[in-house]
Amino acid sequence: MALIEQNYRDQGNLREQDAIDLERYLLLKDRAPLTGRGVPFFSGREAEISAFREMANGLSLGDGANATIVAEGPPGAGKSALMCQFMEEMRSLPPTETGRRRWLPVPLSAESAESPSHVADAIDKAIITCLARDLLATEGAARPPGEAATSVERLSEYWGRLDAAGAKAKAREFFDRGGSVLGFSLGVSRQGPPTSINEAAERRSNAWQRWQIVLMIDEAQGIAPGKPHEGKGTLSALHQGLIKAPVSFCAFGLPGTLVALADVNVSRLMDGRTIRLGGLEAAAAKQTVKRCFNAFAVDGGGPWQEAVLKRAANWPQHLAIYLNAAIRQIHEASPDRMDAGTADIKAAMRLGDRGRARYCRQRVARIRRHHGGFEKLARELVPSLRERGGWLPYSDLFDLVEEVGLRTSTLSGASATQFIQDAELSGFLALDAEEASYSMPIPSFAGHLLSEPLPE
Repeated sequence: MALIEQNYRDQGNLREQDAIDLERYLLLKDRAPLTGRGVPFFSGREAEISAFREMANGLSLGDGANATIVAEGPPGAGKSALMCQFMEEMRSLPPTETGRRRWLPVPLSAESAESPSHVADAIDKAIITCLARDLLATEGAARPPGEAATSVERLSEYWGRLDAAGAKAKAREFFDRGGSVLGFSLGVSRQGPPTSINEAAERRSNAWQRWQIVLMIDEAQGIAPGKPHEGKGTLSALHQGLIKAPVSFCAFGLPGTLVALADVNVSRLMDGRTIRLGGLEAAAAKQTVKRCFNAFAVDGGGPWQEAVLKRAANWPQHLAIYLNAAIRQIHEASPDRMDAGTADIKAAMRLGDRGRARYCRQRVARIRRHHGGFEKLARELVPSLRERGGWLPYSDLFDLVEEVGLRTSTLSGASATQFIQDAELSGFLALDAEEASYSMPIPSFAGHLLSEPLPE
């Protein structure tokens, strides 16, 4: 039977992860902190978290094959925030039914994902970090009998035989040195680097079997086949459940992530395990704003919340930008009482506008990276896309790009296929969940390209 309620519902109340210090929040400028401990004011994404819980229940009951989730979406759609929320979910899960394993999220770069030695070292570092924290936590708090001893015993897998005092000293050194493994590295052991993830798992079988390990791969569109000396098929083996270790993975990236995974033989994804992120539902966006204003005890913030929602148009990155601008303006006007009535709402929105413009300029720079004419081509396409309701099958979009590119001479020396790929990566275009048609996902992007005035 499942260990957790699979159908996640966001209750809308402030949570522990929302408790961020005001001064720290204001330093963030345009985004929430990605700490892996849950993103403050995160709202919605109920279907996505339910999909993760379904996967977690399967893993808990011993079903390791195809335990893979892939989330892709345009820049600013909240992929990294969702990754952090998955990690927060993992830390709250009870031990698995099979093997009574503790859950262990392991952040991993896309560049390292196909390297058995890099994957193994990332897992080892995450295990050591968790055990070292457990060990040091026993100094100032009452812990169950034997917990410190268990941590010392498990750390001996990496650091050799130590008594409790020696292990605590080494744990402090571990954190002081920024997470250095203090001389241990599976990749440079006497046996040399492992040539496959199976070999790495066999070497670490005793240490890994106590954990339910989930690799969390950010910017996963950068995944590429491993170099000859790094081995191949690492993620494919994990995806198919072919290794004798409790390791699976979730991948988060820009459009093209699914293609990158297919290039390393990860393509047979289960229904419901492919997530395409876009804007938030209106209710979730409203909840995000409400949580933020409630967390900082803003008085009289009703009109401000409405202004933020109107400007942000339910886009996660824009919500972060305008919320930060609003809270900053209110704090500067009334630092002791957070009275919104004393602050200039128009000044706050102008501050947010500047942040949104920076975001859009970054997207424009990305769209013209391969061809200088692509920016003008995107601008010329906006009216036609709007006339068609914003949704076009690939074949119609391809024809439209070629037609407009020929008419405006903006496709010279480049292909419509290259433009569409760059338009996806920049956030100008996105494929819908059924892979049937394309739309313009970021509400502000088209308006920025056409230099349209923002609403009052």
